[in-house]
Amino acid sequence: MFKRNWKRFFAAVAILSLIVSGCASGSGESQGGDSNGGAADGTVTIKLHTWYPKKTDNWDAAIAEFEKIHPHIKVEFVSAEDNNSNEYYKKLDLAAASGEALDVVMFSNMNYLSQRMELGMLEPIDGYLEQEGAVLVDEYTVDTRIGGETYGLPGKSVLPFVFINENHLKEAGLELPKEWTWDEYMQYAKAMTKTEAGKTRYGTYFHSWPTQAYFIQSMNQAVGANLTTDDGTKANADTPSVRKSLELRLQGEEEAFVTPYSEVISQKLNYRPQYFNQETSMISMGSFLVPETGGTDQVPATFKTVFAPLPKVNKEDPVSGNVSGDVLGIYSKSKHKEEAYTFIRWYTTEGIALQGKYFPSWKKVNMDEVVDNIIAGTKTPEMIDKESLLYVLEHMNQTTAAVAVPFHAELEKVFIEEFDAMMLSGQDLDTTVKNAQQRIQKIIDSK
Repeated sequence: MFKRNWKRFFAAVAILSLIVSGCASGSGESQGGDSNGGAADGTVTIKLHTWYPKKTDNWDAAIAEFEKIHPHIKVEFVSAEDNNSNEYYKKLDLAAASGEALDVVMFSNMNYLSQRMELGMLEPIDGYLEQEGAVLVDEYTVDTRIGGETYGLPGKSVLPFVFINENHLKEAGLELPKEWTWDEYMQYAKAMTKTEAGKTRYGTYFHSWPTQAYFIQSMNQAVGANLTTDDGTKANADTPSVRKSLELRLQGEEEAFVTPYSEVISQKLNYRPQYFNQETSMISMGSFLVPETGGTDQVPATFKTVFAPLPKVNKEDPVSGNVSGDVLGIYSKSKHKEEAYTFIRWYTTEGIALQGKYFPSWKKVNMDEVVDNIIAGTKTPEMIDKESLLYVLEHMNQTTAAVAVPFHAELEKVFIEEFDAMMLSGQDLDTTVKNAQQRIQKIIDSK
């Protein structure tokens, strides 16, 4: 443990020294009247760093409304607008290291926030919440605390559930499930698989994300959802949930009702065209995809989507799923922390609902209105089955998994290497689990 703390300390010193040197090198410009985002009339400009496209996701409308309510705060939208969060993090870290002015910073999930929190990049915001008498867990469905402290507020809520092509469901003579198990999910996939003229339409599709390799553990259970135990000290790859996930992935390959993993990897397939081009009949995906099922300018909706809850492992288990989503934090060296907090608090409550694109994490939102706005904002609203969507949103128990260790990407890398050996080279399941467990533990011990 001491070894891990010293490594974290030196990493923090390294990046903080870059930040300090960056500020020093830019000191010649810091004397300008607007360098800190302030104006002579008292108006303050804060920078919002993200990866989202401004107009497509209605950020322009949300920001305009915020500035109307808070005329003394202006929001500068800073984004490559390419919807690529991986590239965004590289630019964000470079901006911090070079001393660039940062105020509000967004993260696509808590793992990315946690990594930068450890380097001192984020301001604790518990004091701001206490000042207005707000309690995080009473306000939001996602608990974003790390070690009892809050470094970010949850934006959109991403709940995992199942998207199904209604035509394929009816064609197979299947009923839309109100609750089901993963074994039944695979049976549905098998029933909807269809081959004509040498071409197969698969019943379901698993994406190349590492979490889709151990999907039951990552999506279904709040405790022990990651590849380490929740305290980060032990490997967590040899579990019943991981084994069940691997068994089902192998079953789908062997019985040919899941898009072959070799094709997913070699052709770099993406879940959007696989589902919307009807290459597959159903997918287990996050709620962020709901607006797209009503069609966009780029991809029109050509069939109706119905929705089902996330499957369970056992029939007696509750219907639940680990909720995640974007998180908004305040940069620790921001000159306008109060104004940055005002924005993220407004956006994570009223603002995100105003956008009409996402499901908010705010508990006090009127979900019926949110659903109506999302559906109405699509090109072909009739392609979204509102009844089944509301049923899922109202009946799924939303749970929050522990934040993964900052080096979780290293663990997923070795897990996927063993998963690939099983799926592509015939390595047996027991060896896969054993190797993954040992390799992950070795990485943990080295930290």
